[in-house]
Amino acid sequence: MKVLQTVIMAGLLALTSAAAFAEEKEIPEFKKADVDGNNFVDAKEFGAAKAAGVKKTLNELDKNKDGKLSKDEYSVILEADCE
Repeated sequence: MKVLQTVIMAGLLALTSAAAFAEEKEIPEFKKADVDGNNFVDAKEFGAAKAAGVKKTLNELDKNKDGKLSKDEYSVILEADCE
């Protein structure tokens, strides 16, 4: 019985930790740039970042070369050397 309780508690802790981590990774600038809400910033949406003074191109930031930026790829924009 104690083993089952421990397993259940560990599972609940893992779920709440994952949710907290997901919330922690929220990037307001990314959310604003992701106009269509698909969790990626495509070339059309990236135009707003360029207009705001971002010096790097989408191709420079797109590490996996899929033509769009994920949150991780977009977060580089927030670094001082990118603006």
